[in-house]
Amino acid sequence: MTDISTASPPAAERGRTGPGTASRRLRLTSPAGWTTIVTTAALLIHTTLTAGVFLDIRYVLAALRTTGASGISPSETFAHRPFFYRWTIHALDSVTGGTDAVREALMRSAGLALCAAAGLLLHRALRRRMPGRDALLVAGLTALTLAFAPVIDYLQPEWFALVLAAVAVAAALGVRDRSRAVALAALPLALAVLMKYSTAGTAAMALLVVFAVDRARGLLLAAATAVGTGALFAFSAWSGSRELQWLRDMPYINTHALGNGPVVLPDLLLRTAYYLGDRTALTPVLALLPGALLLFAATLPARRQRVEAALVTLLLVVLGLAVVVYQGNWFAYHGESLPVVAAALTGLAIGRWYGAHGRPPLCLTVLALLYGVLAPLLAFVRADVDTAALAGLAWAAALLAAAADLLRARADRPGAEAPGAEAPGARGRRVPVALPVLALVACLAATVWPASGVRIIEGTIVTTNAELTEQARSAETAARQVDAELPLGAPVLYLTFGQQAYYIDHPTACRYPFPTFFNVPRQLTEVPSLESTREDVRCITQEHPAAYAVYQPSWLSLGVIDPRIAADIRRTYACPAPRGRQLVVCRARR
Repeated sequence: MTDISTASPPAAERGRTGPGTASRRLRLTSPAGWTTIVTTAALLIHTTLTAGVFLDIRYVLAALRTTGASGISPSETFAHRPFFYRWTIHALDSVTGGTDAVREALMRSAGLALCAAAGLLLHRALRRRMPGRDALLVAGLTALTLAFAPVIDYLQPEWFALVLAAVAVAAALGVRDRSRAVALAALPLALAVLMKYSTAGTAAMALLVVFAVDRARGLLLAAATAVGTGALFAFSAWSGSRELQWLRDMPYINTHALGNGPVVLPDLLLRTAYYLGDRTALTPVLALLPGALLLFAATLPARRQRVEAALVTLLLVVLGLAVVVYQGNWFAYHGESLPVVAAALTGLAIGRWYGAHGRPPLCLTVLALLYGVLAPLLAFVRADVDTAALAGLAWAAALLAAAADLLRARADRPGAEAPGAEAPGARGRRVPVALPVLALVACLAATVWPASGVRIIEGTIVTTNAELTEQARSAETAARQVDAELPLGAPVLYLTFGQQAYYIDHPTACRYPFPTFFNVPRQLTEVPSLESTREDVRCITQEHPAAYAVYQPSWLSLGVIDPRIAADIRRTYACPAPRGRQLVVCRARR
């Protein structure tokens, strides 16, 4: 694909779109440019100040803070996330301060800075291989998709892996010397793999992009990444005494992973279709993908290039979905790479369309704006929405919109020059590039509104942004009630989910601050024999256990977990009846 808008353009074309088209550049000083900048900044500030972080992130933060207060380093703390991700979150958390809300806003701000840095590096690299407008659209929309990621995605391992993958692609394609480019790109790509191990799929997507542009660099980067990943993993295993143990034990508590049960292909395909529907309802920019591919392919001069573009896009989608299917939990953030692919391809298609026709693809642009407006309205329907069918309709609408744009272009220019050539003026119609960008920003910002869904499962909006905020307030209130019963700074044993401990913030001496290995059904008979489970049990049965335990009955039901573990808890701690409370304080039997 080195010759489909990725080959290095002539010097006269770098950073500009050609003679007579200055008004169609993404000019930041134009009224449309200022409107786009101000609107984007306002929406980003709004989500930074109001969204907070998802409960998974609070889980990790609580694990690191409560064990850190007892002198246990992130290397030795079980937080259901690998070594490098734990240290990444710890590094972000260490530069914050103030109340929980302030610290979360600062962490989100740091995330925005990472998005901006990745976007700038990617833009600088792409300018060497395509016109400046196309480079700006691809890099800018990639960064904005990450910046506007729903709260369920933001700062997750998959999100960091995408940021690192963008940096790796920028290094691989932007540095002239091939050996230096591969060496620079291998480190962030190896770190992307180690954010969660399953994020190897994200690294593979980045490798595919590099390979599609430059075969030699792609192959060399794959080899260098394999070596770098092995070296970094060895370092993590050496630095954290339990890293290999946790990697070995964690699959036993993920019963949904592919291979842990019989595969029924029709059911798997149906669940995948529903997942795609749910993910599209969450981030509607994903619905633009087929239309963007059609428009992009239409600007390519050769059939071979069009086929190759379609195959590469299909492989990117398959890789993004494979990660979701393999883990089997169908969590939204497992598919965070899909909207990034869609947004980047849409940006490339719009840039190429301007180059070929001198104006935006109007129908697809209007559809992007429409999706941004309609997606948050799904919250008023809430249940019984067939998101698989709805997403199918949305994807078909994007194809129809792109086809309409093609027909309009052919009707206006019956004697058009070869695809990919620069249009001289499109019969005097001058539409600033900032306007379709503004429509895409509205589509990306569908994730920030209070009524927008955060958790959508098989067509049901389980939680909206507003409800997630209310749940956090409820958890904080319950934690404050418990905190009032505990002596100041007293070490405790947590029998809770991490979000509850996030607000309590008392130290714990157990490297497994939240006993995830306890919280499995008794049918999983192998889990009690795991070394991680036995270590968790020793936190309870040791000679001098913590004087207090904080217990969350709704999360750790003693009637559901392994009876032997439940008996150990009852022998060690006396817990009062919940009487409707989320949390209770248990006292050690001494």
